[in-house]
Amino acid sequence: MVRSIFLVLSNATGPDTDAEFNRWYSQKHIQDVSKVPGVISATRYRIEKGVTVLPGVNADSHAYVAIYEIEAKTNEELEVFAASLRNGIASGAVDISPTLDFVSVTGSLCVPITPRVTADS
Repeated sequence: MVRSIFLVLSNATGPDTDAEFNRWYSQKHIQDVSKVPGVISATRYRIEKGVTVLPGVNADSHAYVAIYEIEAKTNEELEVFAASLRNGIASGAVDISPTLDFVSVTGSLCVPITPRVTADS
């Protein structure tokens, strides 16, 4: 079954905070978000800038991406998840570090529109 995802693109506030940002995000924040009701799994990635995927296709300007697989499928379920995340942040259960560049962070809730395609399907 294909699930929805919460896609978060982020940066540290600067080169001097990058190591602390990655420590916090990988060791604290991703675990906090994974405890929000509806989250099934979470994975963090570094966006690789040194490889050209296709001529004319640029890498995203963010340095990092986190992908959270979530159970929500309908707008109502997405709203419940988003409210739970907001409540977690407000209560302190989901920690936000000052090393997160909150001005440039983006988050999108994405619902599947096709079944999962694999190499052998």
